Amino acid sequence: MKSWVVLYLAIALAACSSTGNKQQGITSEPSGQQDVLAAQLAESAFQESSGTLKLVFDAKGNWVKIISKGTADLADDSPRARETALMIAGMRAKRTIAEFLNNDVKSTKTLTRIARSYARNFQSSESRSADDADTDDSEAMSRPSDDQTSRSEKTREAHRFASNLAERIHDNSSAIIKGAFVSYRSFEDGRIIVEITASRESIGAARQLSRLMSGVMP
Repeated sequence: MKSWVVLYLAIALAACSSTGNKQQGITSEPSGQQDVLAAQLAESAFQESSGTLKLVFDAKGNWVKIISKGTADLADDSPRARETALMIAGMRAKRTIAEFLNNDVKSTKTLTRIARSYARNFQSSESRSADDADTDDSEAMSRPSDDQTSRSEKTREAHRFASNLAERIHDNSSAIIKGAFVSYRSFEDGRIIVEITASRESIGAARQLSRLMSGVMP
């Protein structure tokens, strides 16, 4: 019995941690801390055949969260119809994650989108600072060539970052799928929306569950 209590606590903590992180950047933190969080994290959105997916990552090239959404239409407003729609939407959200991990995470389109998000979130402030700096006439004359070199290096850096991040996600694909959990459900305009999230906390909870089921923990 104690093992199941530990299990439920682990899963609850993972869900709460993920939800808390999601809310921090919206309303629950002071504006100064929101700015810090925004500067530390970036996200890229992708459209898969079965739904939408959002990847959240940090400036060090670590993935933080993967969030997918699946939808299903309601045949009617009966409890059974809702249950069926919830199941279908959840399956579509899971399939979105699987499709991304198995087919698209290393694609050129994905790498380009991640690189652009990286540049926009982690390079733009540095670029603006350089653009705003005062220069004398001789510096201004050489600036076009310097800027072109700088932009090329930043582009290479962004693509290296995207490639490394994609590799890390691919290496963790099995754990990501095992750690995915339903983080949000909604009934809107005659359809069901199910959101599934995989985070480091949820992967930890899934591993703890695996140990519990195998009898490793008391």
